[in-house]
Order: sequence, then C-alpha cells, then structure tokens
Amino acid sequence: MKISPDTARRYLNYFEEAFLIHLLPRWGKTNEKLLSPKKIYACDLGIKHLFMGDRDLGSYFENYLYLKLRNNKELYYLYEEGNEIDFITSDKILIESKYNEDLNEKQIKLFDNYNAEKKLVIDSVNKLYLLDEI
Repeated sequence: MKISPDTARRYLNYFEEAFLIHLLPRWGKTNEKLLSPKKIYACDLGIKHLFMGDRDLGSYFENYLYLKLRNNKELYYLYEEGNEIDFITSDKILIESKYNEDLNEKQIKLFDNYNAEKKLVIDSVNKLYLLDEI
C-alpha cells in the first residue's frame, strides 16, 4: 500500500474508533502486549463478508466467537514459540476456535501444557453452548 507504519496505525485507530474493527492484544507482560501485533476482528460480519466473500469460514467463526465473548470477558490471544491459541481471558480460560477442523500437533502441545483454569475447543456451531458456561 506504500504507506508508513504510523499512517497504518492511525488508520487502524480511526477504524476502531468508528466501530468498524476491534483490535485484540497479545497475552503477556506489558511490553509484549504493547509491542506485539494485534489481531483484527470485524465489528459486523456482514461488512466483513462484503470484503472477504466466502473464502475462509473459519475466520468468520473465530470472529463470531470474539463478538460473543468480548462483552463478558477481558480477552487476549496467546502466542508462544510460533503457536497461537485464539483467546485467553484475564481469568485464564483458554478458548480455541476451529470450524470443522482439529488442532495441529503444536497447538495441541501448547493447549495441553499451558496452565489455565479451563480449556475449551469450539469446533462447531453445536458447541457454542460451552461459552455460556464461562
């Protein structure tokens, strides 16, 4: 796009202030939260569909989970050693979104070994009820 990082950051802030997107910080120490890239979620899945089409249903599912969780929990994403878990809450609940998929081997290792109060894998619409229990 040939714009500076500062301009891109400013545009992202404009989009966030206009309620077009939400930015999700990384879980970790203060420096990790501030310096790590943030994940971007659309505020409206219909608008996302206008730009993205039907390309990646998994990203829509993850975005939907984010929108469902964001009002009840303080959310972050977990990133360690090149592996990512979609959501971790401030009260240490791990949530991985997989739309009709399985976790890969490295994600399973991070998911199983991470010290959390509760761990959820939401891999279909039929498991959305699990979110009501947290």
